[in-house]
Amino acid sequence: MSTKSQNSFAPVVRTMALLLILALSSSVLSACAKKPQELQKTQEELEAMARDLVLSMAGGEFEEARKHFDKKMSAAVSGAQLQEIWEATSGQAGKWINVSGTTFAEEQGYRVVYVKNLFERGTLDIKVVFNNQGQVSGLWVGALESDAYTQPGYANPDLFEERELVVGQGKWELPATLTMPRNAAAGEPVPAVVLVHGSGPSNRDETIGPNKPFKDLAWGLASRGIAVLRYDKRTKVHGAAFTSEEAASFTVKEETIDDAVLAVKLLKTIDGVDPDRVFVVGHSLGATVGPRIAQACNPAEGSSSPDEDSNADADTSIAGLVMMAPTARNLADLMVEQMEYLANLDGQIDEKEAAQIQEARAAADKIKSGSLKEGEVALGAPKAYWDDLSAHDPVEIAKHLNLPILILQGERDYQVTMVDLEIWKQALSGKPNVTIKTYPDLNHLFMSGSGKSTPDEYFVPSNLAEEVVADIVDWVNSLNLHRK
Repeated sequence: MSTKSQNSFAPVVRTMALLLILALSSSVLSACAKKPQELQKTQEELEAMARDLVLSMAGGEFEEARKHFDKKMSAAVSGAQLQEIWEATSGQAGKWINVSGTTFAEEQGYRVVYVKNLFERGTLDIKVVFNNQGQVSGLWVGALESDAYTQPGYANPDLFEERELVVGQGKWELPATLTMPRNAAAGEPVPAVVLVHGSGPSNRDETIGPNKPFKDLAWGLASRGIAVLRYDKRTKVHGAAFTSEEAASFTVKEETIDDAVLAVKLLKTIDGVDPDRVFVVGHSLGATVGPRIAQACNPAEGSSSPDEDSNADADTSIAGLVMMAPTARNLADLMVEQMEYLANLDGQIDEKEAAQIQEARAAADKIKSGSLKEGEVALGAPKAYWDDLSAHDPVEIAKHLNLPILILQGERDYQVTMVDLEIWKQALSGKPNVTIKTYPDLNHLFMSGSGKSTPDEYFVPSNLAEEVVADIVDWVNSLNLHRK
């Protein structure tokens, strides 16, 4: 596969992950609403079918890969779309090498097979969901994993300990990790943060190939006396559990906000954590909806919608908000902009890329005009998702927040750019509660590089920059005078 083709689809790494995940969730998951009672395929047969599906995609036989799709999957995902998904995956992971194994599981009453694939940049699971008739009713691409991760030099495991927790309960409970400074048990309670992911079905480390920016951040902060709670995202853990109604009404509230509030509530109950110094640190999408999370946690901050007031009686108040690479512009426009940037990396846009960009721009225009129909999917997300984003301008919400806010931006970030930062600067100018810092050599993952940023550098082993960790620590500690 050419570099040109890989670059065309590489936005799936972050923001464009919506294209891969939500396009499937809104239609594919609807196939899980009602199930026949009689099982018509054995576990062994399902594992073989899932393996064959992946092998067909790897061999470029995308219509063959679709042969066991149920009716809703067939209508939702064409052979051409399946090819785009595979090319997007290859754009992240590099050359496909082989299938290294399959794992069968039952999740939320459905039978699924995880097909583990070995790519040149690491391993990646493709999750195939089957209905009871043995037809494919869901398809999910997991995060690329690599054994090349190395802990950052600024992290000292002797200074902290980790334990497993659960965020939330019942249907949507999420596995989580608490990273706790050792001095918290013996001395004064420590400040703490909740980490909130970007787009797509991220794990708690925000793993991308060999890199784990949230693990770096957690270990770095805990080494300097700040407790950290991080958790796997709802769309990663429970992607196949959404009913058709839930998928059609899916918004960023269900994707991100609700679980962030629950994580704050949990963190404030932990022994050794100072409940008056709990902060939210959001990255990318998590940063963009940070003002809404702050509003949901602190209902007195600005105006809050009825849905976001549902946590008003719980002890969820936060002491401040850190926004790492927050978007200020319409997400649909950013998705088109990213496609253009990546297509232009080699200096020219070919006919196929131009057609893809034109199609995406038409979809973005439809989203912004409000002309999507109920249940319609555009740029990978259902109408409800786009309507919700349009109804809540994060910049306007932030204007009315009085809690301390720290905005961080890498100047080499091509996904959320300095154009966005300038909008934040102008909108929040003169607000004494807002601090803004930029980093000339950092990309969207807040990892160092040089020259024009490309998706390829996300797969070069690196660590989140130490100066980012230090700036967050300094900012949190500077707020000690505001403790209750």
